[in-house]
Amino acid sequence: MAFLLYGKSKPILQRQCRCKADLMRGITVNETIAWFVSGQPAGALKGLEAGRDKGEHMNLLQALQDLGLHTAIIEDLEDLRLLLSRVEPVLLIAELDHAAEWTGWGLISDLRDQGKRIPVMVISSEAYGEAAVAAFEAGGNEYMVKPVHTGEFKCRVDNIIRLTGRHRDRSSLLLVDGLMLDPTRRMVKRDGMDLKMTPKEFDLLYYLAVNLGEVCPRDEILQQVWGYHFHADTNVVDVYIRHIRLKVDKGHKNKLIHTVRGTGYVMRAPEGAPHADTIL
Repeated sequence: MAFLLYGKSKPILQRQCRCKADLMRGITVNETIAWFVSGQPAGALKGLEAGRDKGEHMNLLQALQDLGLHTAIIEDLEDLRLLLSRVEPVLLIAELDHAAEWTGWGLISDLRDQGKRIPVMVISSEAYGEAAVAAFEAGGNEYMVKPVHTGEFKCRVDNIIRLTGRHRDRSSLLLVDGLMLDPTRRMVKRDGMDLKMTPKEFDLLYYLAVNLGEVCPRDEILQQVWGYHFHADTNVVDVYIRHIRLKVDKGHKNKLIHTVRGTGYVMRAPEGAPHADTIL
């Protein structure tokens, strides 16, 4: 089961994120479902890994995977804000105790004012009727009550994606301060100039861009980009970093790829520059 716990807890992210490896195989950024779970302690998987909701959640995650979608699970509103500043998911699922009182509606409204068309499906324990009306009036596009029927859920997700025109065969570009990556055609440009990349160079560069601002240890890069699931005594990461630096950063004042001594590498957007985002 492929899902990403997105947030501040890097160790949890490393343990759960098998979908990063799938991203390396060319799956586009706009194939992501963002799933916000309210009322959970920071870094906890309560409601996703424990308790009576475990089976239901696993079934729903599997349904999303069957649709060819990857799920980024967020438990903090600031983490959701950060994620949505980087990518534009095909759908936001908001699992809320009291949908009408969710403070995240302001964020959704702001993004829509900026032209980002993000449909929202609310999943709640509150019954249909007034609670559903309140969710729709706040900005929701779909509403489901727990317990959620897996087949109905799968159909509703597929329908809302089709109705909003957010088909997953559309190209989605990742942009970081003039560096543009097209994961569908596996093309790279910086400031409009084409950069020739080998397949593995593209995989590594894309991995750093998706994790913009996060330090990526060498061992993690070997696992996610090269598929090494054991400690490997090799400098292949350093060699490839040198190659892509020559292509991406040479001759540019703003350097994007940085070394974290003794740990690994990180891609950083220069101060004041736009953060990673998608262009549809």
